[in-house]
Formats: sequence, structure tokens, C-alpha cells
Amino acid sequence: MAEQGEEYEKLMERVLARFPELSREEVEALVESKLRESSLLNRVGALLLVAEELGAFKESGEEARGQRAYTRIGDLVPGLNDVSVRGVIYAIDRLIEVRDHKLMRLKLGDRSGSVNVILWDERAEEAERLGLGVGDLAAIIHGYTRERIETGEPEIHVGRNGMLMRLEPEPGAPKPESYFMDLGAALERGRGVYDIKATVLEIGAERRVKTRFGEATMREILLIDDEGEARLTVWREKAEELGDLKPGETIYLTDVRVDDGRLSLTPRSIVAFREKPSPEALERVAGRMVRDLVLRVLDVVETAAGLRLISTDGEKIIRVMVPEKLNVRPGDHILIKEAAQEIRRGRTRFLCKAGAVEVVRPERVVEVPDRSIHLREIVSGERVDERDVIVEGILYTKTQPISVKTRFGEAKKLGFWIKEGEAAVQGVAWRDKAEELDRVSEGSRIRLKWVDIRLNIFNEPEINLGSDTVIEVLGSSQEELG
Repeated sequence: MAEQGEEYEKLMERVLARFPELSREEVEALVESKLRESSLLNRVGALLLVAEELGAFKESGEEARGQRAYTRIGDLVPGLNDVSVRGVIYAIDRLIEVRDHKLMRLKLGDRSGSVNVILWDERAEEAERLGLGVGDLAAIIHGYTRERIETGEPEIHVGRNGMLMRLEPEPGAPKPESYFMDLGAALERGRGVYDIKATVLEIGAERRVKTRFGEATMREILLIDDEGEARLTVWREKAEELGDLKPGETIYLTDVRVDDGRLSLTPRSIVAFREKPSPEALERVAGRMVRDLVLRVLDVVETAAGLRLISTDGEKIIRVMVPEKLNVRPGDHILIKEAAQEIRRGRTRFLCKAGAVEVVRPERVVEVPDRSIHLREIVSGERVDERDVIVEGILYTKTQPISVKTRFGEAKKLGFWIKEGEAAVQGVAWRDKAEELDRVSEGSRIRLKWVDIRLNIFNEPEINLGSDTVIEVLGSSQEELG
């Protein structure tokens, strides 16, 4: 036995001398992995196999001399059955149970790239016992890669024959923060899944929403940085986890889906870490806050989360989001004590907390801007690409509501035409507005408030109803259809 121990140590010294980038702990882990694969191996035999695979017995001039014990993360491809990588853990999730399995997800990065890692069963439990955290250096031994469905990129799985090891810290190792993309850069790239960092401007109230899977908790968070802003929608346990966010915090999130300027989490998303508000972040947030502003209410729209007040400062249309019921009516003036301002696609929204909006009697009445457009102006092309306007005419004809598959699930859609004299313009309504317009009789004179006018795919002007469009039925005008 003593001879075997001496032989083992000599062989270990040779391997470590040939591969100085490997620690003894890492080589021992490879040996343990080989021993698990075969009960016929002793430690010397297992180390010999490891040394052979690493190329320790080949001449220095051979091509294998430059072989690495680890694969660069940036070189990974789907379909590898035995791969080892090392890098910095920059995000790690808790252990969860899925059907009959336990799993833990983490994100690992080196200087060549980053990758999702999924640890299964015993390996997940080992990782939990190790108490690994963000910033730790770790190695994956004998993992395998599969294609990630959402992105087509490789991800590493670590099962019974694999191993996760904590490594000693190395000077100059990449910082966990370096693996996250600025929000503005992600928005510039467009549709995709990214690891992002952003500053919290405002966090919406938690609310219950009906989905095709039943009721679910949902929260919206407004994120900003120096180059952009976007609204992040979070569901269920993540909505609860992020409920204590504060304006000015910097949040680091993995696997965030960017689609049409909006953000949502994926099943693999991890809240990696959060930073307390810095003076620079607080200054950025302060620049987006609105205080002590008087507006005039034009329309009141009830929502599941409270009220949406279509208002004006005398020039532009502003949506005021209030997370409570208020005794407010069109024509009233309100004082915005404090709100976070969001500007997206040319629309301005004020996001208020409870108690931040008060009905007042102003010293000066806010004038209402003229947002009316005649149908003939739309037909002639004079008024196209307009937002938050008011149109009026006869509901000439309409289609039956149909169910259409969208990227957000199935939705009702209704097409219609309205006319005024010789001018007729087509329009489209979705979801609740499709059902509401379906209840209006053809031949009725209607007023559609806070709609958009834009060109459709056929380069024709079209009226688009939004979720807060107000449909007013002014009366029946069958004689005008003639």
C-alpha cells in the first residue's frame, strides 16, 4: 500500500508540473470521478487515466502539449458528452424540486463567455452543502452540453458522473458584474435573452391577474439607465421576491427576455444580486421624478390595479397610474404630489404610489388641448402617425370578433369601418375593446377617444384602439349610412 501511495504521489507531481494551471484539488476531483465510473480502478489507475486524457505523457513538441484541461466557455457547443469548464459564478439560484428531481441553476463565466449550468439531484445537493455564492471560482468536471430551447445556445448539465468544485480565488479573475449588459445596450440589440443590469426607478403594486393557468401574482418594475428605460413584468414568486426593491437600487438579472422594448423573466432567470442606491443612481432617479404638478382629468379608466387617469397639462396627454380608487371625475383637477415619469413610444405616464394624488381646486384652470381629427384628414394623409387623438363618425360595418394567436397568447380581434360623409377609415380593436365595440350596433354614431392613427402593413391609414381607449356611443344615425 505504501508503494502505491508513493507511486500515486510521483504521478500526481508529474501531472501538476505538466499542467500548472490545475490545482491538486482539481486533479483529485477528476480522479474521484474516474473511481465512480468503475469499481475495478484503484487510485493510481484512476490517476493514470486522468493523466492520459490530459496528455501528460505526450512529448512537449506534440500538438497535444497545448491541450487544456478545461474547455473555454466560449468554445462550447451543444452535444458534448464529456466536458469540463472553470469560471466565476456570477449568479446562483436556490435548490428546487421538479417532479422527481432536484436541481439548481447557476451562471458561470470565464474571459471567453458565459453559460447556464444545471446541477441535478446529488450534484445539486452537494452545491447547496458547499454554500457556493456569487463571485466564487468553480469548476465543472465531466458535464455534458445540450441546446437551450429558447436561444439555441449550449448549456451545461451536471449529473451523477459529473462534479462541481469550489476553487481557490485567483487574482485578476473577472468580476461578476462584468457579465451583465447595460439595459440600454440590450434594448438596442432588440429581441433576445440577455443578462442585464439596470437602476430601479419605480416598482408597481402587486396585483392578481387572471391567466389561462388561473390567477397569478404580477408586478411591474420600471428600470432605467443612462441609455434607455423599459418596463419589466415579473410573476408569482419573483414578484414577491422583488417586492422590497427601492428606487435607486441597481439590480442584476439573468436571462431576461427583451421583446418590442418590454422585459420579462424566463424560467431560468435569476436575481443575481442587488446594489444599494449610489449617489449617482439616486441623482438619475431624481431626474425622472415629478412633484407638485397640477393636471386636468379628461377620462377615468378603471383597471385591476386601480385607476388610469387620462389627463393633460394643457399641452400633452398624460396617463396617471394610481394604485387605488379615488373619487375623481372627468373635468376635475388633480395634484400630483410625487410620481415617476415614464416616456415610451411618445407617451408619457406618471406612476404614483397610494396617497400621491389629490383632487384640488386650482388657481388657474388647465386648458384642454384639441385632440380631435376629422376622418377626411386621415383619408387624405394629412394626419397619420398620430397618438392619443379623438375621432368621430358612424360605425359603418364591423367583423365578428375572432381569436388570434399572438406572442402573448390568444386574443380577440375585431375589424371595423367608420365614416363621415364621403370619408371612411378602417380600424382594429383588440381584447376587451373588441368585445366592447362588438356590443355597439352598426349605424351608431360613436366617438373614439385616445386612439392611434398609423399605417398598416398595406400602407393604409388605420385607427388602433388601445386598452384605455374610451368608446362613446352618441346615438343612432341609420339615415347617415345611406
